Amino acid sequence: MRMAAGTPPRVETRLTTMELVEDGLVVQRYREGVKIDRPGFEENRTARLGLVQGRPHAMLSVFPADIDFELEVTTTDHFGPEREQGTLVALAVVANDTLAASLSRIFFTYYPQVFRTAVFTDEAVALAWLRANGPSAF
Repeated sequence: MRMAAGTPPRVETRLTTMELVEDGLVVQRYREGVKIDRPGFEENRTARLGLVQGRPHAMLSVFPADIDFELEVTTTDHFGPEREQGTLVALAVVANDTLAASLSRIFFTYYPQVFRTAVFTDEAVALAWLRANGPSAF
């Protein structure tokens, strides 16, 4: 993982590019052609927490169409380790295909979170929802 110079603060991981696009709002974009796995999710979580420096935040997570993933990522609560910290206050997932949207909804059904979650197919709508439900909304 490396930080790029300039604004907004940006982190590159094996699976994503993450940017702190405004105070309290992280945008995480998964790269096309990657296979999502548990170690990659953990790398992303660690990178995001470093990016926000322990402050409350919301996150937009964008999946490209036809994203590949290991089945194990659907059977683990990836946000459990940070549940006690309470730093993530809202998560919007933008799924660019039906499978990713369905799997995201199923994941949040099986693993209800302490923060607000929603799944979208339109990035602008997801961003508006996050701005209404993120840290500044409380």
